[in-house]
Order: sequence, then C-alpha cells, then structure tokens
Amino acid sequence: MKALLFDMDGVLVDVSGSYRQAIRETVRSLSGAGISDQAIRAYKHRGGLNNDWDLTLAALEDRGIAIGRERVVAAFQELYLGRDFDGLIRNEKWLFDLDALKALASVYRVGIVTGRPAAETHHTLGRFGALAHFAAVVTMDDLPPGKGKPDPQGILLALSRLGSERGYYVGDSVDDMRAARGAGLVPIGVVRPSDGRSGTEALLISAGASRIVPDINRIKEVLE
Repeated sequence: MKALLFDMDGVLVDVSGSYRQAIRETVRSLSGAGISDQAIRAYKHRGGLNNDWDLTLAALEDRGIAIGRERVVAAFQELYLGRDFDGLIRNEKWLFDLDALKALASVYRVGIVTGRPAAETHHTLGRFGALAHFAAVVTMDDLPPGKGKPDPQGILLALSRLGSERGYYVGDSVDDMRAARGAGLVPIGVVRPSDGRSGTEALLISAGASRIVPDINRIKEVLE
C-alpha cells in the first residue's frame, strides 16, 4: 500500500495566527522593527529555514541583531506556547475535512512528517480530534539535530514505520518538495491563494513538485 504523508503547518493546519504571528512578534520585540508576511514567505522560499526558530534568527541577524539562538527560541516559545498551551497556538485552525482524511486512510498508509516538536504536534492533533487518523507521526524530536527538511531522513523514518516504499508527500515549501524527492516520493505542493499563488507555485515546481493543489481538501484530485 502506498504512503500518503503530510507536512503539518500550512497544509493541515492554518498557522497564520500562531507560528507566523510568533515570528512577527518575536522579530518586533527583539529588534524593534516589524517583518511583513511577504518577507517571511521570502525566507521560506529560499530554503533551509524550515524551522521557524531558525527563520526568526535569520531575520534578526539580517537586521544586525546577534543575540543567540537560545534567547530567540525562548522568546518565540513564550509567545507561541504561553504558560500551558494558552499562547498563540490557540489561534490555530484545522484545514482538512476529517471525513475525507478517514476515507484516504482506508486507501493509503497515512502519516505526518513535521518540523514541530512532539508536544506541539500532539497537542494540536489531539485538540482537533485528528491524531487517530495518522498511522505514523514523525516530529523534530525523532531526528538528530540538523536532519530536518530538506533532509529526507524524517520522511524515510515515516516510510519505515508505515512499511511503505512508495507514495506521496504533501507540503507547502521548497524544503518539503526537496525532502520528498530525496526520499523517492512524489512531491505535491499546496499553494493557497493567500500564498501569492503564481510565484509560489513556480518555486515549488522548480524544487521538484510534480503536482499542485490550491486547497488540501482537493488532494484526492491529484492522487493516482
């Protein structure tokens, strides 16, 4: 049976009011200057910054702010997690119809490969009642440092857990597409209209995407 693997942020979950807002607020609090959504997308598009902590650090360093990764992570997490998952994480919205996901799970071995830490991953999946639909969930905590996307190791680990060798990986970044190619899967890009569709679509295709969908709920249209 083929695998159907998903990235999480921006694909299964709308993080515009959580992770993206944490980037905006962390950059503002530590530099005194804002960062636009367009600038955040530009960092994502250049690749190698799949982790939002690293993206935030890069944005600060580009502004001449050199304060160290630990301080950036601490400031970011205080905003995102709050005291007991009462921070910006509460703003997240689930994007994929659960009945459609359940139907796909009867045809494919379904899993997640995400750059999130495990606690944040499982909290959000549990909150939206989605965890039971995924036979494998690979997070940042499952991988050695430096082995996140675009390295394919996380996807290969998910395939091993699922007992699959072929299938699809659905993501929304150039790092997702490169990781999927590196693992021998068919990369599918999700490009919502709010992502600046024409430019983003071309970037994902250049990074290896074989198919593009404008909405995760239309994923079945591009599966064979």
